[in-house]
Parts: sequence; structure tokens; C-alpha cells
Amino acid sequence: MHGMHRNVTTTLLKTMSKKILLSLFIAGILFSSCNSTGCYENMDVLVYCNFYQLSDKAAVSVDSITVWGVGSDSLIYDNQTLSQIALELNPKSEKTQYVIQTVQKGYTFIDTLSLYHTNQPWFQSMNCGCRVNSTLDSCKTEGSIIQSTVIVNPKVNINQTKNVILYL
Repeated sequence: MHGMHRNVTTTLLKTMSKKILLSLFIAGILFSSCNSTGCYENMDVLVYCNFYQLSDKAAVSVDSITVWGVGSDSLIYDNQTLSQIALELNPKSEKTQYVIQTVQKGYTFIDTLSLYHTNQPWFQSMNCGCRVNSTLDSCKTEGSIIQSTVIVNPKVNINQTKNVILYL
């Protein structure tokens, strides 16, 4: 009787071991398909804002630009000379805000750029997952750097095209 119990236990352990190994194998496949190594497509959806001089409508570069998101302490640009800024839109909100700061002749000027947008989730592929394209509805600024804004292309997607002109 004792030998029969041992055979049942051995058979049961072998069966459980096979199930555990099969489960681990399937889990390994599932987790390996969730990483980004298989995604070779551009997934960066950014709004591109270009600086222009209001007086002559000419593109300009601005010295000493620092940009960060409202409510964030992470700098997107830090004291750089730029003619364009590329910014992410919040996929979980219809309003995204950034602080734009510049130092000119020893004086610090700060503006808040508010971008109002409608989000459209887009399934890219199994390897890449979803991205969120957006449509700019309006944009506003508060402060003294940017005099006016114009949306030249409201579709914000992976095409890396100029979306907004920021007139100084």
C-alpha cells in the first residue's frame, strides 16, 4: 500500500511540474511580447511650437529658454537657444500647460502656455500598443513673452509638423 501511495505522489508531482513549466513558458512569451523591443515605429506624439517675431512674421530663435510642465519639476528644455519647442500633450486630459521662461538682459520673463486639445486613442500594433493623437482646439498664453498664438496645423500626430506659432 505504501508503494502505491508513492507512485501516485510521483505521478502527481510530474503532472504538476509539467503544468508549472508550461505556465512559466506561456508567461515568458506573454511578458516578452509586452516589451518595446519589437516596436520599430515612431510613437512620439508631440506638438511643435515655433517662435516668430510678431512685427515681421519671421522665424526667430530665443536665447535662454527653459520649459517645464505645470505641476512638474522636470525640465524639458534648460537654458537653451531655440527656434522650436516640441511638447507632449497629456493623454488623460483635454488641457496641457507648460511654463516658458527666458532671461533677457538680466531680467526673467515667465509665460504659461495652455494647450486645449481633444484626444483620439489610436491602436498602432500589437508590438507598439496604443498612442494618443490629438486635435488642438485652442491655445492661450499668460505672461509677457508671447504676444499671440496661431494654430497652423491642429492635427497632433507622429508626423513632426509645425502645429503652433508663438509670436513674440
